[in-house]
Amino acid sequence: MTYFPTQQQEQFFQWFSRMGVHYFDIQLREPDPKSESSRDGWRWLKPSVNVSIGDYFLKFASWTRFMNSKGSDVYIRPHGELPQGVVFLDDLPIAKAIQVSKKYAACVVCTSENNTQVWLATDRKLSKVERKTVQSWMRSVGYTDPGSVSGDHLGRLCGVRSQKRNCWVNLVTTTYGQRYSPNIANPLSSPWGEACVSHSRSQLPAPVASDKPSSDSEREFGWAMGALKHGAPLTQVINQLATQAKQRGKRQPEDYAKRTAMGAYRVLQSSHG
Repeated sequence: MTYFPTQQQEQFFQWFSRMGVHYFDIQLREPDPKSESSRDGWRWLKPSVNVSIGDYFLKFASWTRFMNSKGSDVYIRPHGELPQGVVFLDDLPIAKAIQVSKKYAACVVCTSENNTQVWLATDRKLSKVERKTVQSWMRSVGYTDPGSVSGDHLGRLCGVRSQKRNCWVNLVTTTYGQRYSPNIANPLSSPWGEACVSHSRSQLPAPVASDKPSSDSEREFGWAMGALKHGAPLTQVINQLATQAKQRGKRQPEDYAKRTAMGAYRVLQSSHG
C-alpha cells in the first residue's frame, strides 16, 4: 500500500470506525537523553485520552506530524478504559500478519522491515482483562510479543516516521472479513484455526514456525506448554505434535510427541507445587 501519509491515516481510522471503535488515546515519546526520568534516551509525554476520530483530524493530526518531524514517535490505541472490539498483536513478521488478515478482519501496520503490528477485530467488545487473556494465548502460540500482553498496549500510528528505527510506519492493509471469536473461558483459539474445545475430535492449531532462532523441538515444547496451560487434553496435544513431527520428517514421531507433551506436563505440574 503506497498511499500518502494522510490517506493512510484516513484508511486506518475508517477501519476502526467500521469495527465500532471511535475513541483513542494518543501518546508521544520524544528524545531526551538528559532527563533523569528518561529510559534509553526517551521521555514519554502526557497522553491525550478519549480523542474522537473527528478531533484527531481537526486538532491532533497537524500537531503529531510536527512533533514527529522534530524527532518524536507517535503511538495510538483504542481508548484503554473502554471495552473494545479489537485486540493488539505486536511484532509479527509480515507473512504471519497477512495470514491473520486473510482469515479475519484486521488492520496491519508495518513498523520496520518485516515487522508489523496487527489490530485484530473481535466479534464482541472485550474488557482490558479479556483482551489480555486473548493476548496471552496468542503469545503462547507465537502470534504476539511477550512484552505486549497488557490488554491496552500502545501501537504505532501509520503515516509518520519511526524515529527509533529511522523508517516510515506504513499501513499495509485493512480487511473486513469475519471477526475473530475468542473463547475467554477456554481461550484456545488462534488466527489460523477454529476455537479449540475439550473433546478429542477437535484440532488444536499447529505449532507455527518462528523467525526467531529456535529449534523445532524448542518451539513445539513451548507450544505444548501453552496448550496444556490453557486446558487442552494431553492426548490431543500428543496427537497434534505427532502430526506436526511427521510432516517435517521426524523419526518416530509418536514417541517424540509423547516425550515432548509429557515433559511439558511435568514442568507445569512442578510449577504448581
